[in-house]
Amino acid sequence: MNDDELSELIRQNATRHRASDRLRASVRTQIALHAAAQADNADTRRGWRGFGWRAAMAGFAGGVALALAVVWVAPRMAPQNSLTAEIVADHVHALKSGPLIEVASSDRHTVKPWFQGKLDFAPPVIDLETEGFPLLGGRVERVAGAPAAVLVYGRRKHILNVFVWPAEREQPSHRMQRNGFNVVQWSDGAMQIWVVSDLEAGEIERFGQQWRRRAAAR
Repeated sequence: MNDDELSELIRQNATRHRASDRLRASVRTQIALHAAAQADNADTRRGWRGFGWRAAMAGFAGGVALALAVVWVAPRMAPQNSLTAEIVADHVHALKSGPLIEVASSDRHTVKPWFQGKLDFAPPVIDLETEGFPLLGGRVERVAGAPAAVLVYGRRKHILNVFVWPAEREQPSHRMQRNGFNVVQWSDGAMQIWVVSDLEAGEIERFGQQWRRRAAAR
């Protein structure tokens, strides 16, 4: 993977997480201590040595910036194949061992408020019962190390798990397959949406189309 591909992957799948006050304070302290030590040594150095000190400080500051950047975006930097595998594994685990549903309701006005206090974002909850995809409930999962809302829908005897977390740019719908499960993923610029089910590809794509139609009409 080259630099351009990595940058595009980060833009598509990364969310930003502010460094904690404790981490920021620690970084500022280390910069100050390092600068003080270098300043003491600089009194005995001149010429090219002064240039070397400035270069060292620039390198140190660059390293700190890189470390903070990793802390900022790392929770969503999992490559797409790895993320697909994780989401399919979560789907299978919920079906096999549970919990599949932590709040059971077909009423979006019951499911949506349930997420308050459990997530730092408000996931969209779309009513698709008239389209043949009744809402069954929801739960919270961790995806790539960060909390995500999971909305559970039914289709005859099939289950659809819809994983939702914040996004910062739009991304067109894209379908994948993993271990026989169909996955559809897109972003509307506010939320990243991943849908996984053993439904046929055409059915899961129709679910995505109906979701986006209803979401756009709200």
